[in-house]
Order: sequence, then C-alpha cells, then structure tokens
Amino acid sequence: MVTAKPLLVALLLWFCSWPLLAAQSETNRLTPYTADKVSIQHLYAISARNELTLEDILADPAYLHRFQAIQGDKRILFSDQQPVWFKARLRNTSKQAASWLLEYNFPMVDKLEVYRVDRASKDIELLNRTGNDYPFNERALPYRGYVTELSFGPEQEFDVYIRVVDAAIIPSDITLWQPTAFIRVQQGNAIFDGVLTGILLMLALHSLLLFNQQRQRQRLYQALFFAGFAMVLAILNGLAFPLLWPDNPAINLAVLYIASGLTLLCLNLFIRARLEQPLSQFWQVLHMGNNLLTLCLLFSPLLIDGEWRFWLLMGSITMVLGSNIVLTLHHTIAGQKSARSLALACFFLLLSAVILTTAQLGYFKQLLDWHYLTLLLILLSMTVIHYSLDHIHAEQTTDQGSLQQLRKYQTLFQQAAEGLFVGNAEGQLLNANPALLQILGYQHLNELRQDVGGHGMARFYANPSERQDFIAQLHKHGQQQAEIRGLRADRSPFWALLSARLVPATATEPAYIHGSVIDISKQKLAYEQLSYQANHDTITGLYNRHYLQQQLTRSLYQAAKRNSSLLFIDVAQFNDINTRFGHNAGDSLLKQLGQQLAKHLAPADMLARLEKDQFALLSPGKNANEALVVAYRLVDQIKAFEFSWQQQPFTVSISIGIRVIDNSRLDSDSFLLQAATAAATARDKGQNRIHLYTEPLLTS
Repeated sequence: MVTAKPLLVALLLWFCSWPLLAAQSETNRLTPYTADKVSIQHLYAISARNELTLEDILADPAYLHRFQAIQGDKRILFSDQQPVWFKARLRNTSKQAASWLLEYNFPMVDKLEVYRVDRASKDIELLNRTGNDYPFNERALPYRGYVTELSFGPEQEFDVYIRVVDAAIIPSDITLWQPTAFIRVQQGNAIFDGVLTGILLMLALHSLLLFNQQRQRQRLYQALFFAGFAMVLAILNGLAFPLLWPDNPAINLAVLYIASGLTLLCLNLFIRARLEQPLSQFWQVLHMGNNLLTLCLLFSPLLIDGEWRFWLLMGSITMVLGSNIVLTLHHTIAGQKSARSLALACFFLLLSAVILTTAQLGYFKQLLDWHYLTLLLILLSMTVIHYSLDHIHAEQTTDQGSLQQLRKYQTLFQQAAEGLFVGNAEGQLLNANPALLQILGYQHLNELRQDVGGHGMARFYANPSERQDFIAQLHKHGQQQAEIRGLRADRSPFWALLSARLVPATATEPAYIHGSVIDISKQKLAYEQLSYQANHDTITGLYNRHYLQQQLTRSLYQAAKRNSSLLFIDVAQFNDINTRFGHNAGDSLLKQLGQQLAKHLAPADMLARLEKDQFALLSPGKNANEALVVAYRLVDQIKAFEFSWQQQPFTVSISIGIRVIDNSRLDSDSFLLQAATAAATARDKGQNRIHLYTEPLLTS
C-alpha cells in the first residue's frame, strides 16, 4: 500500500490536468518573410447553441476545452442549424507593426462575425459582422469574399474568434493575406470572372439569336442553359451580389437555387431534343423524373430551406448529369454519332460542377489554380455542345456562314463588359464599344472619334509621356499591359488597366491595334486606404513607428552628405489622466498633443507617434544647434497648452531627447534607442527639459 500511494497520486494529478492540456492552442506565427498568402494552420472549432456568446465562452473554461483542432479531413462542418465558432491564435513576430487581411472565402455563408480578444485583459473587440443575410454596403471592405483587417503591434499576440452561421455547410478554410497581394489577386480574379461570365452571356445571346432565326427549341434550351450557368457562376464567385442586388441579401441564395434548377432542366431538355432515336420506357420515366427533380430544385426557395435544400442541389446535379452521361453513352454504342459529343459535354459539366463545389468548400486551393481548370472544362463543354449542332448549318452557303460569324463577333464586341477599341498604327480610332464610351464619358462614337482626331490618343493620359512609353513597348514586344492615370471627356481623372496588341501589316491589310480598358479606380482607392492605414496612427492621424523607421533608415544613407536630427518626445502626465479618466480622455489628450506638436514645423519635418505617450520628430538637414532651437520651440508650445477634461484644466509637460543622425554606422533602432535614452535623462532633470545625446567617453 505504501509503494502504491505515490502512483495513485500521480495518476490523479494526470487525470485532473488533462483538460488544461487540451485547452492549449498552438500559435500561428506571422513574420515579415511570411508568404503573401498563408492558410491558418492551427485552427480550432466547436459547434454551440445559437444563444451562446463569446463572453460565455471566455467565462466558462468548459467551452474552451471543447475546442477541437481542425484536421485535414474535416474541412467541411455541417452546422445542424447551430453556429460554429472558430478560434486561432495569431502572433506578429516582427518588432514592427503589421497589417494582415483575414479572408473567409465562402460567399454563400449566412452570417459571419469576427472578434479579436486580448489574451491578457480579455477585452473583446468586434471587428466585422457580415454575411449573406446583410446588405453588401455593410461589409467592412468592399470585396466579394468576407475580408477583415487585422492590425498587429510589434510582437503582439491575440486570439481571433469567428462565429459562422449557415443553414447547410460551413467550410473551415480561413486565409491570411498581405494587403497588397490580396488586392492584386482580387483584381485578377475580377477580370477573370468578368471575362468568363461575359463569354457565357455572349453564348446565350448567340443561341437566342439563332433560335430567333431558325425556331428550333434546342437553341432556346441552349440559350437558357448558358444564361443560367452564367448566373450560377456569378453567384458562387460573389460577382452577382454587389452588382445586381446589393441591398437585398435574401435574393442571393434563392436565385442560386432557381438558376441551378433552370440550368439543369434546360440541359436535360436539350439532350432529349438532340437524341435522334426514341427513348425506351425506362429512359422516358427517368427523363420525366429528372425534369420533376429539377423543377423541385427551381421552386425549392418556396418549399424547403437549410440543409435539405443543399442536398437537393447536390442530388439534382449528380442525378441529371450522371443519368444523361449513361444515356448518351448508350446511344453512342447504338451508333448515334451526335450522342458521343453530348456524353463528353455532360462529363465535362459534371467535372466542372464537382470542382466548383469542392473549391467553394475550401479544397483544391493548395493543389492547383482551380479557376483555370474550371474555365477549361466549361469551355470544353460549351465547345462540345456547339459542335453537336453543327449539322444544322451544313446546308448554308459560305457567304451566309461568314456573315453570321461577322455578326457574332460584332455582338461580342458590342456587348462586352470591358471597354474595347480598335485603332490604326497612326493613332486614329477605328471602332469602340459602348462600354468604352461609358468609361470615358461619351454618348456617341462620333464624339469620341472627333476628340481623338483633334487631340490624339494622348488626350486621355494624365501624363502624356506614359503613352509614348506604352507605344514604344507595344511596338517592341507586340503586346503591352499597364496601369495608367487616365482622363475622361470632362477631364476628370480615373485609374485604368490598359491592354493592347499590335497586329502587324500584311500584303493586303495595314497594321492595327486592338485592346481593352478596364476601370480600376475603386480597387486603387481601396489600396490607397490600406496603405494609409499601414503608415498612420489610428488615434492621432500622425505617422506611426513603422513609417518613421523607414524614413529614418533613408536618412542614414544620406548622413554622409547632410546631418539630420531625431527628437524623442516623452509626455509626463498622460498615464495619470488616462488612468483617472479612462481611455477617452487619454485619446483626446494624445490628439491635442499631436496637433500642438505639429504647429510651426518645417515642411520636411516628420512627426510620428511611437506608442502610448511617446512621440518622435525626424528633422532632416538640421544639426545639433538647429535641433535645440526646434526642441525649445516645442517645449514653449506645450507650456502654453492647457488640456481640459470634464471642465478640469491640466498642465502637461514633456521631456525631449535629441540624437544627431551622423555616419556612425548605427541602424535605425539604435538611433531611436539613444534618443529615448536622452529623453529619459531629460526627464530625470525635471519637467520640460531637453538633453542632447553624446557618445560616452571610453576609459582605459
């Protein structure tokens, strides 16, 4: 019994401590050298009742212990009508402030809430509340996915909690982006999705025109299929919501199921109309069953909702495409040649549907660029479907075929979503589509031609030299793409993505240039806003520590040519006021101090707030004596300043440390530390004192 007692105690301690071990969370470390895009590796999740709040989770350790790590085979979480909470611990390992964008890329989610929790104080901050149940204009950032900005201080660590509510499925793919890389990828995706949707709509229009000419029902089914497929893709990639019904979120999910049902119904009817041989009784019953199934899907927003509607969609896709693949293969074996192309089309469409579905649920993103694979499969299926109707035009003459092709490409040119143009090598405009007229602010093509004829193409460049460089590169490489600052008809500026291709002259045709213009002003504005937030302090509006160190590093390279001075400013009474009256009073004091310090500074001077009650002033071109003059002026400015809160006046004092930027081969952190040391020495001398840093003397 004596020897067994220590063993029983050890087992008891182990049994009591395992919940604490289960509650530990691995930290996702972010470094300055992290890739532009990184998935959260250490992610945890629980499914909880609807009324559970984050305060309840943090207050009860039992909930924290229930968080389970997301494994690779559990990327899809079925909600059972309950919210799912995700948790991730993030740490900025850099000694500089950093900004990341957190993306939950599932456009069909109903509700999404993102919280930041300070690990030390347990303070909860709601960063974003969005989802498919909210209007698009209420999103924190204007992108098709759900994006939340995360701002990190130097070496800061905090927990991020994400509450996701959806009636069917909840993917767990959560990604962190560098802001510049995210904007670049979003611009590319927007162009890609717009081109793909435009192609499908053009095919729908082309089929509708052929139906109007030939009155064949196959063409009508084909046109409705293309239009429905374009709508499904636009909803899945988030393009339809901001463009078509931004203020009516309830429509988004309903239209997805309606468009999916219409697409599958038209495909089923099209294949039946194309098969030459009659169907057996079994296939007739199966065909009618497919029609009934797709009609149920089409009207499902009125009949059912939630998880059952999702499974109805998956079942309809599998049943319609799978049964038609088997049906067309059966007719191919029976000797019908056209059935072979239909079987290929159904197979490509089924594969496209599988990739689209799994990609929306978070798969394929690490293995391949599923956008391009989906585009290839869709174009293959569209090509095969068109090929199956080639025999309809066999009796037409060559001239009639050429005329139809000319009309087709003219329709594509006129209806394209991006601005298209054609011009000659001398700079004359030959043709432009309505989208380009709208971008440039013209009502008629003749007005645009007259403006180009009178002022040339350079009239649309804010910087005419950019056109010269663009044309030179175009003639050198044959094609060119660039972002330019353009001018509209009323001389108002805008940002555009300009792409052009030079077609060389032949024996019968002169050289000409064709290209496209896409208005990217909104994307550029979003990028500038993110850049401003990355370099400025959110409370005072002054520059932040990150930007100051960048400018200080530049000054170090110029130290051999001219001196500069760094002033470290420490505020004495901030902590007392902030502790006594709260953060609102402290923030107000910091704002007013920033305004007082910014008065009477030289244009080249750069004032920044470092942290808490510390400021810094980088004064280029000033030696020690000139820096002392600036410092005394700042002290006098603060002496004359009186801070008032709740009708109580307060005097504020500062201490200033000066470090002259010379060629002593130190880095920016060392200069900043020495300036802070000088400020501490000034503070020890009393209020409103100034100290000039000098190198300590070496003793033997």
